[in-house]
Amino acid sequence: MSTKTKSLLFAAFFIFLNLNISAQRIDSIDVLHYNLNLKFQNFSAKKMSGVAYLTCQSKFFGLNRFLLDLQKLKVDSILLNYKSVSFSTSDSTILVQTETTLNANDTFNLQVYYAGSPVTDPRWGGFFFSGNYAYNMGVGMGSSPPNFGRCWFPCLDNFVDRATYEFHITTDSGFMAVCSGLQWPATNNPDGSITWNWHLSQSIPTYIANVAISKYVLINSSYVGLQRNIPITLAVNPADSAKAISSFVRLANAMKCFEDKFGPYLFDRVGFVGVPFNSGAMEHACNISYPLYAVDGASTYETLMAHELSHHWWGNLVTTRTASDMWLNEGWASYCEALFLECVYGINDYNTKIESELFDALRNAAVRDQGYKSVSGVPLAQTYGTHVYTKGGLMVHNLRLLMGDANFFAACKSYLNLYKFKDVSSNDLKNEFQKFTSTDLTSFFNSFIFDKGHLDAQFSSALATDGKFLVRGNIMSRYKSNFSDKLVLHCGVYAKDGTKKVYPYTVSAPKSAGPIEFAIPNIDTNKVAFVVLNENSGMALGSISEQKWLKTNGVNNFSKVQFTATVLANGDSSLLHVQHHYARPWIAENQLPKNVIVSSERYWEIKGILTNEFKATAFFNYDGTLNTRLDNELITFSEDSLVLLYRPSSMDAFEIESDLTFQTGPSKTDKVGRFWVNNLKKGEYVFGYKDASAGINPEININNTLLVFPNPSVTGKFNVTLPILDKTARLEVYSNNGSLILTKNVKRNLSSLEIDLGVENNSQFYYLILITGDKQYKATLLNK
Repeated sequence: MSTKTKSLLFAAFFIFLNLNISAQRIDSIDVLHYNLNLKFQNFSAKKMSGVAYLTCQSKFFGLNRFLLDLQKLKVDSILLNYKSVSFSTSDSTILVQTETTLNANDTFNLQVYYAGSPVTDPRWGGFFFSGNYAYNMGVGMGSSPPNFGRCWFPCLDNFVDRATYEFHITTDSGFMAVCSGLQWPATNNPDGSITWNWHLSQSIPTYIANVAISKYVLINSSYVGLQRNIPITLAVNPADSAKAISSFVRLANAMKCFEDKFGPYLFDRVGFVGVPFNSGAMEHACNISYPLYAVDGASTYETLMAHELSHHWWGNLVTTRTASDMWLNEGWASYCEALFLECVYGINDYNTKIESELFDALRNAAVRDQGYKSVSGVPLAQTYGTHVYTKGGLMVHNLRLLMGDANFFAACKSYLNLYKFKDVSSNDLKNEFQKFTSTDLTSFFNSFIFDKGHLDAQFSSALATDGKFLVRGNIMSRYKSNFSDKLVLHCGVYAKDGTKKVYPYTVSAPKSAGPIEFAIPNIDTNKVAFVVLNENSGMALGSISEQKWLKTNGVNNFSKVQFTATVLANGDSSLLHVQHHYARPWIAENQLPKNVIVSSERYWEIKGILTNEFKATAFFNYDGTLNTRLDNELITFSEDSLVLLYRPSSMDAFEIESDLTFQTGPSKTDKVGRFWVNNLKKGEYVFGYKDASAGINPEININNTLLVFPNPSVTGKFNVTLPILDKTARLEVYSNNGSLILTKNVKRNLSSLEIDLGVENNSQFYYLILITGDKQYKATLLNK
């Protein structure tokens, strides 16, 4: 049927809906059931055809038009209640004219006849033809919205519209279609083709509906679940059968782990289908698309298996309402990789996984995601980024520690049962989990979920007092505005023989950067060699630790903490412990040399049990390039003024280290180089920037080039009059102790800027630097 001519009003309405589809679209119908009758034959043509039968329900009174999603496939005709209706199409939508008015809750049938070549997403996902395979990957990571059911059938392509499914897929002889749900008997057609019939009785959003076609055989088994025997199907080509059995040898372990922790598996079956996709897997309901490279006959990719399986609780059973809350799907599934390792291999493997994820988040999240992002509320471009997957999983780890295992897993079961087959937000999760703990989770969510950046626990001192071992430290932050009221910190106390005991403590954290302390009883202080705060096994905060027993001379690379030491002399064996903090060190008043700005990005803490003969050199490499985001805020132009500072402990003042070799890269402006320390010592090392005109001193005169008013400021609010800017600039605001408390990008041609530091900031004064190209403008703001 050809498209009928529409009125100008109808066309204008269609354009309006399309302009608002990603941001403001409100669908006027629900789809209750999809019945997809599709032909996939002659793969070389890379085409499909068929009819989609949709059972729908109107949401409004007086409905006479509605939208469906379909990506670049040609619609031949549409029938509503078996009568032809008018429609119009764009690249991604169909606007259907009902001809007769529908009222709220009216149920109607829709038949959409269509054909064409289904598309792939430019970044990840879509529909693929590859050799003897045809299959969909339900997410389009480069598309808006990222749901990508629309690439192969007409639908409401969002996270909130759920429906049940039938699949009737016709293939050439010798091929098999495997879909979501349970298999019904196949139909042998007169022309030699075969129609494969599947039915899914649970309601799901469109992006996790699946079809995969190849010369499959099914490896069938079952799992004795909490409520029933659950069918298990592995679909692979015959040549991969033996490898599949070996690769999924711990699938039953994963099922037991997740049912024990989260409650019963509620879908028709457990299914994995092998596909030649080289960029990961996809959690399609009952039929996980699993890359052939992971069907390797070994357990190499078993955490990938666990990740995708866990989505049947986190993402399929309960689904995020919006793409910006994708951590509710992917962060939790990423966490389930570590949980699977704990269930199967023990707590040490769990901790190792968490440590690995923490390194990835601290080192790479801001690089890959183009800056620091919150876990919830991520921009569309970072929907499937490192903050969502890796940091999101770490925040689940933090929540578990804060609540304790019994409360945490009881909350998981309650939440999943309450919202089963529904969509949710982060606040829904927070509110349900709050029922299972007396700790106020609002503070935790505001800090760890809704705010960007991270907190860092820094050891300060330990001393014996009143029969107890009093441990003191400081909480610092990186790009964070909100501080959680409670933190679970693990204190590692190392004895002089190298043994360690870990003491977990829940501490009341300050509302901003500041001190913490707690007492550990029954410690023989004479045996204590050193103390490490939150050494990789506590809450995932802003540091990574690595240690080695050094028994011979030579180069030792501490890759986790981006540090290299070369042992020149040792005597016997020494334990060298390095903690890399991704935050500024705590600095009290008068602990910095004049005219030095200290890095707010990172520093190293060196501890250990070293022999008297121990001597080593060490490299501290700096990298201010944007592709690393390690030192790019400190190094704004030339490297000439860079320095390395050292202090024996946080109780001491920093001094510029002079016993070293300073090696810039090929250029003094490429922001890459190293400090080669000739004699490594216990203590703290941090990069700094020496500038004779930039000393942080309350008596510095205000630079009239950068006018600040009112000055002094009573409320923390002030205005900055800007010089003429022909390019984007950056404004940095430092407190009187040298802490970078605000960084703000300033657009070109802007004449003034309003800043609000908040009334809680209690610095005696603030030091401002405006950086544009190779120029800097400075001012001092007094605070009353």
